[in-house]
Amino acid sequence: MLFRSWALGAFLFCLFPTGLWGATETLHFPILLDYPLIRSLLMQQVYHEPGDRAIPLEQEDDCARIELWAPEVGPEGSLIKIGSKIRIKAGVPILGQCLRVTEWEGYIEILQRVWLNSAWQVRFETKESRFYDQRRNRVSLPRPLLDLIESYLHPYLDTMVIDLAQPKNEVREFLPLVLAPDERLRAKRWLDSMRPGQLQIDKEAVRLNLLMEVEILPKPPEKPEKPLSPQEIERLTQAWESWDAFLVYQMKALIGQPLTNDERRDLLELLIETRSQFIQALKENTLKRDLVREQFVSVWGKLSRVLRKYLVQQTSLSLLNVLAFFSASDALAALDKLGPALNIEISRDGLLRLARLLLHGGEKISLDYSKALDPRLREFLGLGPPLDESGPALEIEELELPEDMEEKKKGSGIEFLWRSWVSVAHAEEPASARLTDVKEWIPPVRDFGPYIERVQEVLEQATQEAFSKGQFETAYETIYRNLILATAWQESCWRQFVRSQGKVRYLVSYNQTSVGLMQINERVWRGFYRLESLRWNIRYNVRAGCEILNLYLRDHAMKRRESKGPLDPDTLVRVTYAMYNAGPKEYHEFLKRSEKNVLYLRDKLFWQKYSLSKEGRFDGLSLCLGGE
Repeated sequence: MLFRSWALGAFLFCLFPTGLWGATETLHFPILLDYPLIRSLLMQQVYHEPGDRAIPLEQEDDCARIELWAPEVGPEGSLIKIGSKIRIKAGVPILGQCLRVTEWEGYIEILQRVWLNSAWQVRFETKESRFYDQRRNRVSLPRPLLDLIESYLHPYLDTMVIDLAQPKNEVREFLPLVLAPDERLRAKRWLDSMRPGQLQIDKEAVRLNLLMEVEILPKPPEKPEKPLSPQEIERLTQAWESWDAFLVYQMKALIGQPLTNDERRDLLELLIETRSQFIQALKENTLKRDLVREQFVSVWGKLSRVLRKYLVQQTSLSLLNVLAFFSASDALAALDKLGPALNIEISRDGLLRLARLLLHGGEKISLDYSKALDPRLREFLGLGPPLDESGPALEIEELELPEDMEEKKKGSGIEFLWRSWVSVAHAEEPASARLTDVKEWIPPVRDFGPYIERVQEVLEQATQEAFSKGQFETAYETIYRNLILATAWQESCWRQFVRSQGKVRYLVSYNQTSVGLMQINERVWRGFYRLESLRWNIRYNVRAGCEILNLYLRDHAMKRRESKGPLDPDTLVRVTYAMYNAGPKEYHEFLKRSEKNVLYLRDKLFWQKYSLSKEGRFDGLSLCLGGE
């Protein structure tokens, strides 16, 4: 008998190796009822009379009345505390008159037990009341007033309900959308095991931990990462674009809220850094298959604090939808901590489901990766109104140069006729009309002096405007001027356009992401500038570059203080350019390189150009304009 049992066990072990079963782990993820959220729900359910009043009792003869306003919610030990201003009146109605009237106005504190019933409803039960005068000194109330409070106010406040069925169901619907298709059967088993843990009263929120049994497969053996195919890069780029659109959607949900300047700056830095990270991965061919997941989780840890602070107070949103939004996002962050074996793959459908939870009344969801200027986003994140767009702004890639047509005529007759027909058939009169605005900014073949003078004039004028707008101290004016001149030199050799084979087109970086004289990255600064103007309007492009350098210099480099004190002027300039070139994270990265004296080539080349700009020596521009 013993042998047969052993043989059966051995057979099952061979048939189903333990490595395939995986280990089961209890996953905890929270539904957080922040106290501002509880207060907002209290306002909706209890303090819903005109003037944000709660009126638990109001007799027709006005002989008895309880009125509350200005509630506050917070914790006290294992209970929650609702504080409120209160006015109460008690009398005896006799022959149409109110006699033996007792009135009191002050402040009341209600201590309540919080519990969860079987229908996933959070309920409240009043355990104690405390009374204070208007100066918040503890007082005792006469029995008639106490009787009214115990008979009417306590039961009235106990009607408060927070229905967690919706947040729980959103978690169930959302999680399968962020897993690879072959993981969704396993996910169903996990979700079927979902159950509530204990309610806890924390300092910042009432916390309900949801519990779920998750099967963790062994981590697969590491294999050398295969280079991504062009098709994979395209697919990952599309996934990242949906994620970037969702990130902007979350930030715009805060428009109209009283964010501090620091909060706006931090949101802008978070957005720019997330985009810069993607651009760097594309540029260096280090794009990873799980970049979107990593960015979602990393960003959520920072963004959620600001979203929680403001969204739970927005009456234009469904508060339970907001709670569901936070709960689903927190669940994904918790799931991510279990490791890569879960094969998380955030889909556009998953992001759309989350976005719907933040809908304002009548608003439409759009996670399209639009390249259009977004004035609301600019102003919200502290950049102010859009830049002046007067000047050429074309929706084409290149323009014909008429003076080069003679060269084309030297080709075969049929070829020339075909090219001429195509050119005429697809010509756009506005583009032709704007050629005169473009021509003076096309670098000449030789004799670069007049061209360099014209471009320097544009740079100097934009510098003066940006310096005044940036509200810098006068001592920084020369530093700022040389920073602009050297950045333009390093980025483009003072070129907005290039000429090739009888055509002119705007200057584009080798990886097709940055344009014009200041090499503004179209993906990083999506929504902040008009693309057509960045490409075809040299003055607009320069003003955009000055604005970006303003941000990095004024709001990042100058506001940070290292342990050794403020940065010296030279380091300030160099770290600002490093951020301009590769994003906000370069602040710390450059300082590390500088301390170890292992600077990148771009750091050294920029410093050479900055040093020459300080001396007014722009001879080197002729060399790079001439192709050397």
